[in-house]
Amino acid sequence: MARNKSAADHATATTVAKPASIPTALRPGPENGGAVRAPAPATASEIAADDPAYGLRFHIRENISYHAAREQFLSRLNRVLIGLQVMLGTSAIAVLAENLPGLAVAVLGVSALSGVLLLVLDPAGAAREHRVFRGRYHDLLADLEEGPCDEIQLKRARGTMQRIASGEPPVYRAVQALAYNAAVNATLAEEEARKHRYRVRGWRRLFGNWFPMRGMRLAREIVRPTG
Repeated sequence: MARNKSAADHATATTVAKPASIPTALRPGPENGGAVRAPAPATASEIAADDPAYGLRFHIRENISYHAAREQFLSRLNRVLIGLQVMLGTSAIAVLAENLPGLAVAVLGVSALSGVLLLVLDPAGAAREHRVFRGRYHDLLADLEEGPCDEIQLKRARGTMQRIASGEPPVYRAVQALAYNAAVNATLAEEEARKHRYRVRGWRRLFGNWFPMRGMRLAREIVRPTG
């Protein structure tokens, strides 16, 4: 996944920014129906001051969230398309098609389209690919958690992360932004998190898994004063 600009460039970046990195386990807070989180530091800078691996952990966990979202979408798409083909090939549909000639044309069209999508998009294969990347990032995070985070280990982990990223498929920016928001929500108290989250709504959220939306500009939920 492409990495982006500094904190000052966040609000106007053409891709989802990776600045004030914010790590921790990616789980929703109580406001989103999730488990109650441990008390979080007030600001991202407080975490960064205490944890030299702060930014790296955040990027890894964000990538885990991104690949999990893509894997889930593609797995569901694969099941829906296969289900359509199975359903449209049943005898009940054949009987209906005999009595309704117009329905027969529609059935053939939908069945052919679902078959083409399965062949061209290969959602099952793409989902497996994202599962592999998610597992590699989990392994990298486990390595960081198991050993002392000295400078040598951090450099080694950054190098491993770059090697993983070199093989990743192109990023879907809206999904990446939602993964970033998930990491922010899991790390910071709500008042601070609102300053970091991106606003991803409407058609961007609806079609985020269908179109890459490269060059998309995203605004913050709360615009922070500059200067």
